[in-house]
Amino acid sequence: MIQLGVGLRSKHYEAALEPASIDFVEVHAENFFADGGVSHAILERISERYKLSFHGTSLGLGSFTPPPLAHIQKMRRLIERYSPLLVSDHACFSWSSDGDNIMHAGDLLPLRFDKETLRTMCRNIRRVQDVFGQQLLVENISSYLPITASVIPEAEFFNLLCQSTGCAVLLDVHNLHVNAVNQQSQSPLDDVLQFISELDTNFVGEIHLAGIAEPSAEMWIDDHSGPVSDDCWTAYSAAIQRFGNVPTLVEWDSRLPEWSELIDEAMCAKDYANKVSGHG
Repeated sequence: MIQLGVGLRSKHYEAALEPASIDFVEVHAENFFADGGVSHAILERISERYKLSFHGTSLGLGSFTPPPLAHIQKMRRLIERYSPLLVSDHACFSWSSDGDNIMHAGDLLPLRFDKETLRTMCRNIRRVQDVFGQQLLVENISSYLPITASVIPEAEFFNLLCQSTGCAVLLDVHNLHVNAVNQQSQSPLDDVLQFISELDTNFVGEIHLAGIAEPSAEMWIDDHSGPVSDDCWTAYSAAIQRFGNVPTLVEWDSRLPEWSELIDEAMCAKDYANKVSGHG
């Protein structure tokens, strides 16, 4: 049976305390780095109803300047406190140094896929997993311009990353679609399906789904502001067929709907998974 989740945002904290037909909620880990306070009081109550997934946005796993140990340890303490179902972050760079000063870009910046980046990411992921004491899921990010210096296809890069470190992929199907549209693909859906077909079947540990408010726009902004598109559902069906019933999460970050509508969107994922498995 597939495990379904939704991204939990502050607007829905109160509603999330009521029963819903989902298995887990995902929160941005950095919002709970403080040792106490109201945020933890709320999270503890929610954790009594659902499993938790911690999704980091700041490790910058592709940074040549490694994420500071103190920063990694903050996330480790959170993991130890709540024993989450999943822990994830992004295939991006965020950290840099200016002499002795280490700085964070405050964003998920795209990577150049080559051997140097691969070595850097492997080193950073091994270090993070050693501190966490568990597997890390690494998400493919959206970008708005092609990285022309890349020499390793992105799907192959993720396969090599997982083979070397024991991490797994958080496959964001929507991000694949955003990238295909913004790189002016003649057939974005075909590009997404091709990426899915190139990932090793053993390496996907979670799937993210999302949408935008204006899918007819010439450039897609990855703002998670609308329902999942029909093409994204088609790609999701292909992913479930290839990787099995891996945990699936619907993200919605702006122009937030009511909690019930968000839950309904997650239930659509269950319907698609059932159709693929022949139970629908």
